[in-house]
Amino acid sequence: MKKFSKLFLSLAAVAAFASASLAANMTLTAVVAGLPESSPSGKALKVFAQKVEEYSKGSLKVDTFFDADLGTLVACVEGMAQGTIDVVSTGTSYFSGYVPEIQVFELPFMFNSNEEARKTLDGAPGDEIRKLFTDKGIVLLCYWESGLRHVTNSRNPIVKPSDMNGLKIRTVVSVTQQETWKAFGALPMAIDMTETFTALQQGTVDAQENTLAQIVTTKMYEVQKYLSLTGHAYTPMPFGISRQTWEQLDDEQKAAVQKASEEARDYQRSLDDISDRENVQFFKDHGIIVEENPDKAAFAALSGPVYDIFIKQVGTDKYFNMVRDFVAGLRK
Repeated sequence: MKKFSKLFLSLAAVAAFASASLAANMTLTAVVAGLPESSPSGKALKVFAQKVEEYSKGSLKVDTFFDADLGTLVACVEGMAQGTIDVVSTGTSYFSGYVPEIQVFELPFMFNSNEEARKTLDGAPGDEIRKLFTDKGIVLLCYWESGLRHVTNSRNPIVKPSDMNGLKIRTVVSVTQQETWKAFGALPMAIDMTETFTALQQGTVDAQENTLAQIVTTKMYEVQKYLSLTGHAYTPMPFGISRQTWEQLDDEQKAAVQKASEEARDYQRSLDDISDRENVQFFKDHGIIVEENPDKAAFAALSGPVYDIFIKQVGTDKYFNMVRDFVAGLRK
């Protein structure tokens, strides 16, 4: 009987050791959904993977994926919430099905610059929104970005809102996004980012709106003729990890992942800054007609109803006022 007990205890110890080893060494799946490896976010994801392995002393490794490698943008965020994908970064709107309040950051003309937006996201407003995700199965580590967005189209120059009348424009699946373009006079059509180039090429839509970096890396300038630097909205790219995965990590691993996500975020933002400085000339060199001074005030004057729709959608003006007041404080 004693021999059996010793054998049982020995087997139990081996099983416990094996289980601990499995928990200590993990490979995470991470995807920048909807964007290629050559984009600022794609390059930053590679940095994230390197830093996670370094800071976790090899106990964590990261397999990186891009574009539609792991499915549509919606499917990737769903996978993270359900625990089938570990780490996902993509546009704000694809997270709004879980926390609609996050759309406050991409309301039209909330920010005048990337710097204003970054300070807001890294500050109290960003922290307040991050907390809302935990119960939805997602731990938001920090905010990466797409940045300030501009309009391209194949029809005509866009200087004032009337230039957009009847323009078919690709948007994401977001009530506030679609209402924004309706307010500006365009006809919004929800199309996944991975299908946008084909939609523009085939004439399904006339226009799209995006950051300069994304317009370059997705080569949408090849099927568009006009670019208007409207800076009409800023889009964060929430960088999240599945709560199921997060809870499997020990404290040192969590610290490693958090630190890596923030350092990769800063690298990505630096690439966006370079892109904003250099890509206007890139477009001109490729035959794109660039409108550098559209009437932003005229577009902004039409944004009030979009704010009202957002407030009604989330059932409170708390988050709108929180961001508006924070930004006002930055401008003093």
